[in-house]
Amino acid sequence: MSYLAVVQEWSLQEFCWCVWLSGLFYSWVCVVTAVIQMMLTARTNKDYYDAEVPFIKRIPPEIFAVAIIPVTLLVGFIALYIYCWIFSFYGLFLSVFAEMQPLDLFGRNGFINSDFFTPVTYLAGKYWPMIVATLVANADVFLRRNPWERIALPFKNNEILRIHIMTLAMPFLAMMTWALFRDAYQQLTIILLIGIFFLIPKKRLKEENVVSSGSASE
Repeated sequence: MSYLAVVQEWSLQEFCWCVWLSGLFYSWVCVVTAVIQMMLTARTNKDYYDAEVPFIKRIPPEIFAVAIIPVTLLVGFIALYIYCWIFSFYGLFLSVFAEMQPLDLFGRNGFINSDFFTPVTYLAGKYWPMIVATLVANADVFLRRNPWERIALPFKNNEILRIHIMTLAMPFLAMMTWALFRDAYQQLTIILLIGIFFLIPKKRLKEENVVSSGSASE
């Protein structure tokens, strides 16, 4: 991220939208991988569902494995819709406080009047390495966590707190680097913000009721 910020001469506004983009794709992948895992492991992990929802014990494993497919697809669709709505709300704030070109997509009157996926597609085409880096850095989350819990994972860890701390520090760091380095202050501020973001310890969540652990160990 620091390398791209310097080489591509990012502005602070671009950095804010990159964080927004990475968070969006992280949330999407949490949902999609959880849905796939639930469908693939439904039969082998029926004991888990039997313990959580007693009436499922009456359903044969073969029927349960088929019946859970539309349920998980519906849950996944709802979760994806919710995340799109939440990030649309965040995008409205960014379009005011981190307005950037093209204004018809990222301006205060542009984002609110454009469809959600056009700005996302534009950012993904330009800043796709940020998406890849975010997904690689969190690969262990996508592979090991309880899939039902993973759908809500973006709300349960402390990524939101880390972003808020980084946001509060931004104006102070920007003023300091501008006073010292003038024209190069934006890239230096971004590097300092990245340092703050990654030096704050991540909250380690307990693996409770991990559906995949039993079948994986077998």
